[in-house]
Amino acid sequence: MTVDGTRTLDVVDAVLDASRLSGLLGCDVRADHLRIKPDTSVTVSLADPGTGRSRGWARILWPGGLSKADKTSMSAARRGLLVGWRTLPGGLVLQHGEILADPRLRRPLRQAGGRGLVGGRPEETALRYNPLRRLVLRRDDLVVRVLAEADPLGRDVHDFVSAHVAVPERVDDGADPHLAVLRYTGDSDLGRRPDPRGSRTAGALIAALHRSTDQLPGPLREPLSRRVVDPWRQAEAHAGVLDALDRPLAQRMRALAARALAGLPGPVVLVHGDFSPDQVLTSGDGGVWLTDFDRAHLAPAAADLGSWLMTADEPGVQAFLAGYRDAGGHVPSGPQQRTALAGALLLRAVEPLREARPGWARLVGERLDRLEEVLR
Repeated sequence: MTVDGTRTLDVVDAVLDASRLSGLLGCDVRADHLRIKPDTSVTVSLADPGTGRSRGWARILWPGGLSKADKTSMSAARRGLLVGWRTLPGGLVLQHGEILADPRLRRPLRQAGGRGLVGGRPEETALRYNPLRRLVLRRDDLVVRVLAEADPLGRDVHDFVSAHVAVPERVDDGADPHLAVLRYTGDSDLGRRPDPRGSRTAGALIAALHRSTDQLPGPLREPLSRRVVDPWRQAEAHAGVLDALDRPLAQRMRALAARALAGLPGPVVLVHGDFSPDQVLTSGDGGVWLTDFDRAHLAPAAADLGSWLMTADEPGVQAFLAGYRDAGGHVPSGPQQRTALAGALLLRAVEPLREARPGWARLVGERLDRLEEVLR
């Protein structure tokens, strides 16, 4: 079993086909998360098709990436870690390994292991794994987040937010910006278990977060103001990947970006930055907590509202807006909500591709269809 060509599309087609990917690796796996650098590399996290449990990572590199593969293999060998690789037609290189040998996470994982926060094989306790970016795993009653890219604001943001809204307790001192350790909290989230009552509480919590902005200390406000999310740059990056996979989809995304990325109304506030039902932890006794503030920044409140409008079901949307309003939040008008929703739809349009879903092209097209309806 091999790849049918050296185009980026050929490689993506191969890794998203579970039988072909399993044939390439010699074990039963499926792709779980996908990262694409056209004509450079395609990286996937691997999962067991039956249990969904992590099985490590794999990447296919173009000929120019051979030195990267060598470096990763040598580093893994020095530490007794499992990494394999083979050449494919056209000079491509397939490399795969265990999570501890992830090329960008191996150093922070080693540091976390030295503190007793990562034991055994992370595949056994991984909750979420985005190769080359982030690993979230459970360690007894703790959740350990290991980041490839340092988050120097992480502890300060958490300390500020925790004074204003319900969040999981953070138990590390923040000295390592590649690491965050939190108390395991709740037993589900609103993505897995939608609940209007929980959505209403989430609305009230986001209103409290937005309302806290005036209390931000200057040393935190200034770097948060520089964490500006450039929607044009993000949309162009997504379209650039689509150029290598489906040119009509890329052209359509660029055309819609010109209409969808109108400026959001309102003054800037502290926003969550990636708000959706799965970022709201819940418990059976009615507890609700917000989590994952690594993309927090200053932006109009509509940024969080648009993200929720895009990802929640209709009962969840209505309950959230009611909770937000009752807690003192200003709910934008209908046209302003559509503007916020349009921006969220555009910036999340390629999620089916990143999530390694085999029908990604159809699903991306459906999101763009929804965006067109919102813009009418």
